[in-house]
Amino acid sequence: MTIELSLLLTGISVAFAVFFGITSKSRNDRKDTEQETEDRTATHTILMTKLEHIEETVKEIKDDNRELKGEVRELRDRVIAVEQSLKSYHKRLDGIKTDQ
Repeated sequence: MTIELSLLLTGISVAFAVFFGITSKSRNDRKDTEQETEDRTATHTILMTKLEHIEETVKEIKDDNRELKGEVRELRDRVIAVEQSLKSYHKRLDGIKTDQ
């Protein structure tokens, strides 16, 4: 009878050990999953913040580029006006030289 009782207690002990092992593993898996989710969320938040900053920077560069194009257009118009003025000045100079 002592052998049967010891086998029974051993069987119960093994069953409880297996039960608590499985329970502990599922709890650890759940905690790991929650931690991974938190880590991913933090990573995604950082990435979104960086992407928004990049987007703002690109917009600023586009705005600066538009302003630069406008300034180049204005300078081109001024150069054309100066060239035309220079042509008329040369014509007047040529007229003065031929008169003398």
